[in-house]
Amino acid sequence: MAFEFVPLQPSDQQDLAQFLVKSFRADPDLDSFRSEVIHWKYFAHHPEWKSARSLAIKQEGNIVAHGGVWPIRLVTPDTEIKALHLIDWAASRSAVGVGVQLLRKMADLADVLLTIGGSQDTRSLLPKLGYRRLGELRHYARVIRPGLLFQTTPRKNWKTPVKFLRNSLHALTGIPSEPQGWHAAKLTSFAEPIPAIIGQVAQLTSSSRTAAGLNYLLSCPAARFSAFQVSDAGRVRGYFVLAQIGGQARIVDIRLQGGDRESWRAVCALAVRGAAEDPETCEIVAAASTEFTAEEWLLAGFVHRRTEQIFGYDPRNLVSSGSPLDLSLADGDQCFLRDPDFPYLS
Repeated sequence: MAFEFVPLQPSDQQDLAQFLVKSFRADPDLDSFRSEVIHWKYFAHHPEWKSARSLAIKQEGNIVAHGGVWPIRLVTPDTEIKALHLIDWAASRSAVGVGVQLLRKMADLADVLLTIGGSQDTRSLLPKLGYRRLGELRHYARVIRPGLLFQTTPRKNWKTPVKFLRNSLHALTGIPSEPQGWHAAKLTSFAEPIPAIIGQVAQLTSSSRTAAGLNYLLSCPAARFSAFQVSDAGRVRGYFVLAQIGGQARIVDIRLQGGDRESWRAVCALAVRGAAEDPETCEIVAAASTEFTAEEWLLAGFVHRRTEQIFGYDPRNLVSSGSPLDLSLADGDQCFLRDPDFPYLS
């Protein structure tokens, strides 16, 4: 029977969850597959994407391929680019080629398609489909409560005591003090206008934010999100967003008006202090796709723990031939994804 390309509806939610669990051979109890998380990710109102965010190919009424939309607004010094991060891309092994068909259909939805990380099979396939490597998203971690991290690590082996000693040594540096004149105030929600993105200052191709888009992120039911407004001598300079997932706190987004190193060092210190305040936090995680931001996390006492490749389908060379790509954890579902068997990077 012929394949049918369709936008999925809320009534398809249970079928979608079952298809994804089977395709990824995942535990159905993972946060990613909870009904409220799937609803938020694909069927709840999104202020920056009016059309369907869950696309599928069906055969005889059954889902045989799926692709999810995570909207991204990229801004260069000259223009704005409509992009999407392709998430939950999966295809049934019984329907050969449908995953590629779906990908080609979804390429019409935006100027640029992005994929961050993915399985080895996915990374091998993407270049054959016209994707190009656009950079990498490097993950950094800093342990602040090594004893609690040791206690809450579910799968211990002979390396665990060695890691505990290493993490204890790293934790001796302590939490940075609040920079003089700088302050972080917790927000219940964002309001326009939000501070200008660093990309407009540093000549980057950067993901841009709106207050509505950030508030949508704060409503994610898969983690405990919180937001903070950053000020310098009483003047608003930026913000950062945290996600608490078990004992790990993620600095999922951070934006600053003005890109000098001293200011960035100050806002990074405030984000670390904000993440460390929760008594459950054992490890703080941040990510960077530019050398500038990566250096700041290293100077803040973080250690590079993981790297994910960034691939893009960019037929018009809107990003590939432009300035470096500046992304954060907020530009995909990696801001809340969690493997309970391996909850820490350190």
